[in-house]
Amino acid sequence: MAEEKDRPAASGAPGTAWNDPKVPGLRLRYFQTKAVWYLFYRTKVGRQRNMKLGDNRFLTLTAARTLAKDILAKVAKGEDPAGEKAEIAERPTLAQLRDRHMEYAEGRNKAGYRKDNEGLYNNHVIPHFGAGKAVADVTEAEIEALHYKMRKTPSQANRVAALLSKAFNLSEKWGWRPRKSNPVHVERYKEKKRKRMPMADEAVRLLIALNSMRAEQPWFVGLVELLCFTGARLNEVKAAKWEWVKADGLHLPDSKTGEKIVALSALAREVLAVIPRVKGNPYIIVGRHGRGHMVNVTKPWARLMKAAEITDNLVRHDLRRFFASAGLSGGLELSQVGNLLGHMDPATTKRYAYLLTGAAQKLADTAAEAVKEIMTGGGKVAVLRR
Repeated sequence: MAEEKDRPAASGAPGTAWNDPKVPGLRLRYFQTKAVWYLFYRTKVGRQRNMKLGDNRFLTLTAARTLAKDILAKVAKGEDPAGEKAEIAERPTLAQLRDRHMEYAEGRNKAGYRKDNEGLYNNHVIPHFGAGKAVADVTEAEIEALHYKMRKTPSQANRVAALLSKAFNLSEKWGWRPRKSNPVHVERYKEKKRKRMPMADEAVRLLIALNSMRAEQPWFVGLVELLCFTGARLNEVKAAKWEWVKADGLHLPDSKTGEKIVALSALAREVLAVIPRVKGNPYIIVGRHGRGHMVNVTKPWARLMKAAEITDNLVRHDLRRFFASAGLSGGLELSQVGNLLGHMDPATTKRYAYLLTGAAQKLADTAAEAVKEIMTGGGKVAVLRR
């Protein structure tokens, strides 16, 4: 009989418990589908603890008694194992840092900031450290290892380092790490400036391929032509609305550099004139099924590159360099091209006054005409070094 009292039943009614007669506070609690070992104890300062030890299916009575005795021995010395365990569990993790950082950036940065940087967290930071890694436990060596792992993409590696440097500065501000403990001290990789743009023969093939796609994909073709003839950024053109087209250019209420006006050349306006409008849709570059604006251009761009037989890594942003270099070959000054492209220091108070003048319209016409001449085989591309 004594031996039966010393051992718990394999199962019991949910909500009931078996108290171990040999180890004070050791209790097996029965639930609907399992039974779990707990240890109840009181610390030297009088705090009541209810510490989970493990599932009865994996933790035997003997093992539970041994573990409970070890914990009680620490309690007798004034320690509080359950409290320490809870404190560790409550320490902010890298997943929490990501979420808090992105929330903090809302309203302080451009709309694309979250999308770009959340991607860096999810694709690089979290897979490397693990979502549950405590912010306070991240070391300089671990940051260095991540940066080195990304060495084949130096630009992205440096972006991750910059992101984490900001994040850990914020974590100190929030009390998640001690002051002056930022672990990001990596030496940034040297980055090569991209100088790729369509060569004259590629530009001709690009024009021919665009014409062949016009009937089937008029909005995508219009998008590419506007990129060529304005030098605007991809997202600026994709999200542009018809109501933003004014006599002095395309008025963008927001962009990478803030509110600005993109000067529209005569060629750009010709492109706008043939882009179909969809009733009820305010966007110039219409998305799938006639709804919203175009979002992902990866597939049509790949088809365009295949049709134009361009295999040497030409990307959408390269068309800005094409516009700029064609403008330079047409006789524009570097500063004038910079104004057309919107390359202005955001720290200045200059409010795009230059782009509101008739001179900007004339310069845009010159650049666009140069692009057209090159694309029809009548000119050479000058390399723009930026």
